[in-house]
Amino acid sequence: MMRVLCLYLMVGLFTVVAQTTILRLPLFHGIFYDLLIPLVVFLSLNFANRKGILVVVILGFIMDLLSGGIFGLYLSIYFWIFLSVKGLSKYFDVDDTIFRSVLIGACVLGQHLLFCISVAAPWKGAQLLAAQTAPVLLQTIFAALTGPGILMLLGRLQTRLQTRLSGAQREMGDSAIR
Repeated sequence: MMRVLCLYLMVGLFTVVAQTTILRLPLFHGIFYDLLIPLVVFLSLNFANRKGILVVVILGFIMDLLSGGIFGLYLSIYFWIFLSVKGLSKYFDVDDTIFRSVLIGACVLGQHLLFCISVAAPWKGAQLLAAQTAPVLLQTIFAALTGPGILMLLGRLQTRLQTRLSGAQREMGDSAIR
């Protein structure tokens, strides 16, 4: 299980580096959403609380360090997304693609709203929100369209890794019997 957690830490670290360097280029500005959100949703759907929260906290801390924004903002957003999805998964069918699409879109929209609340002065919040409406809606729709595919890719990655690990454990067991 530790190898699986390390794998997701590496995937998350790669994602953080990519979105703080490559996706900040003017060519991609305003199109891509925070690609760690689907990873956080995946971790909350597929991991126990302690292990999932550990990965989420580490990734949030790294994102806070590399983003240059308000320290602790990403960490708290990812933490609350993790807990919210855990709670929702008790009451809703989270395996449905449409639900996952809406869920990831809502998480991206919520993240933008929290950014607006935490960054803007109270008297300028409405102006900032009005100026950012089009990019936020574009990113929310893009997240809703691509999020379930990212979750599917992460699920396949986990299945492959677990298959390899169980095969390696069987081989070790067979060689110990001989």
